[in-house]
Amino acid sequence: MLAGVAKVKVVFRTRQVHLYGYGRLSHKAVGAETDLFARAFIFRQENRQIAFLILETYLVSHHLKVEILTRLLQKNQTTELRLDNLMLCAQNTHSAPGGVSHYAMHNLSCGGFNRMAFEAYAEAGAEALQKAEKDLEDATLYLNAGELDLDTDVAFNRSLEAYNTNPEVQQQDENNTHRAIDRLMKQIRIAGKKGNKGLINWFGVQGTSIGLDNDKIHSDNKGYAASLLESDQADEANFVGGFACEACADVSPNYHGRSKWWPRGRYEDPFKSAYFNGFQQFERSKSLLENDDDQIPLNHTLDYTMEFVNLATVPCAPEFTPNHTPVFCGQAAAGLALLDGSPVDNPGIDAVSTALLSSWVKYRNFLRKVPVISSKTSRSEFRKLLDAHGPKRILAELHEKKVLGFKNLNKVPLPPSLSDVGDELKRQYNARALQENTWFPAIVPLQIFILGDIAIVGYPGEITTVAAIRLKKSLLHRLHHRGIIDVIITSNANEYIGYTTTFEEYQEPTYERGMNFFGQYTLAAMQTAFNNLAADLLKPEQIRNKVTVLEPPAFSSAELNARSCASK
Repeated sequence: MLAGVAKVKVVFRTRQVHLYGYGRLSHKAVGAETDLFARAFIFRQENRQIAFLILETYLVSHHLKVEILTRLLQKNQTTELRLDNLMLCAQNTHSAPGGVSHYAMHNLSCGGFNRMAFEAYAEAGAEALQKAEKDLEDATLYLNAGELDLDTDVAFNRSLEAYNTNPEVQQQDENNTHRAIDRLMKQIRIAGKKGNKGLINWFGVQGTSIGLDNDKIHSDNKGYAASLLESDQADEANFVGGFACEACADVSPNYHGRSKWWPRGRYEDPFKSAYFNGFQQFERSKSLLENDDDQIPLNHTLDYTMEFVNLATVPCAPEFTPNHTPVFCGQAAAGLALLDGSPVDNPGIDAVSTALLSSWVKYRNFLRKVPVISSKTSRSEFRKLLDAHGPKRILAELHEKKVLGFKNLNKVPLPPSLSDVGDELKRQYNARALQENTWFPAIVPLQIFILGDIAIVGYPGEITTVAAIRLKKSLLHRLHHRGIIDVIITSNANEYIGYTTTFEEYQEPTYERGMNFFGQYTLAAMQTAFNNLAADLLKPEQIRNKVTVLEPPAFSSAELNARSCASK
């Protein structure tokens, strides 16, 4: 097998930008505390090739991936990388420039589409892939895994009541939030002819060590972990360490519970807290790297498959649904719990504003069920939406482009606490920047790589601890005929659809429910779709289903320009 690695700095023309991750227009950078990087890893066996590209950012998008591949093709016309054999992912820092998606919902809290940041990430990503292609040489891959000790203060479940609703878990109290997560770290070491070339590491924890009051671009805990490991391995020529997220939707680096008196993270200074957390990840990664006895050599098998699915039309297999009956997801909708925030990581709006919005939602829902006011068809569609989203109080219908039931966004009655977001929403609406397509991804990419004896899932968003366990279990069962011994989930890969919770977790009024945009059956739909995709990997390549009629929509330059930060 051949392997190549590369690391390229992301160069921004200006560092005075909106930051993304906390959903606040006030979250802006006036400078940079750390650089941000693109890290590429390419593997080739005979005529087959796969690549990982890890960007230090909060999310990635399909349109960014397309732009990266377009630029790579301009740099290397013989490249073999395409949408299906490149896995693009974000390491989840909440202190990176935003506005790099073409979807309006992802742009809203960033002041619009940020072409400068989009192009900076695209150029760095393309250059990293080009350099990794040139770096290809004979290599051997090794898989290793190990838990972080319980006394290592690296990650805590921030939604414990929801976690405890899952029937398969051991109940935990608020003194043991560190036990209500997956503490297993996994990594693949890439050994070249002259030593270690690099590694890819997976561990589930949010990039929220640095909070909302930060005004500097920063790579957060995983950025520190990567830089620390690369510095430690400086004797190895051009060593590259990529730190990706696995299950992190309900996992915080900040303490949630009662037994510690942390200000938020470990220290008052958020940069020190990020370094502290990153050091814990680096230290465990280094110990795995240096422990030759427990490393499993991977065979040279390479395989991959990808398809686009419309989540709202996936018939959920009864084996994955709560009552073992066929159901569907709903079209994407944002819940009011999104505004309630996460108590430690990102506190929400005030209780009075939440109560006012909740009352308005109830009133609008009542009106939309009245025959005199709405048509039979619209009432039926609205009922389907409510059934799919269950107890969620719907704030915005992202497919139908409605906020609080209003199509005319100038009429939306938002409280003063949301005046900045409301003003930005109306600015984009009046600039005719919200006309094309949906505000949120509806057609999403699902991807699976086979690398040796393991399957690596490209998951287009964040997934909770228990939801990830269920997805991995179902995929491992499906792929065991191929000799697969483990499944690794790469979160925030290729697109961003928010959070995926279990059905049981979704019934709790948490931030995670508000961020679960496709409703209470999202996990069932994902398990169904990924299991169908995995079945493709059991077939000979020549008879696989390579035809797809679905693809994400394109956005015109005119709309993106009207929505962009620079247009204000």
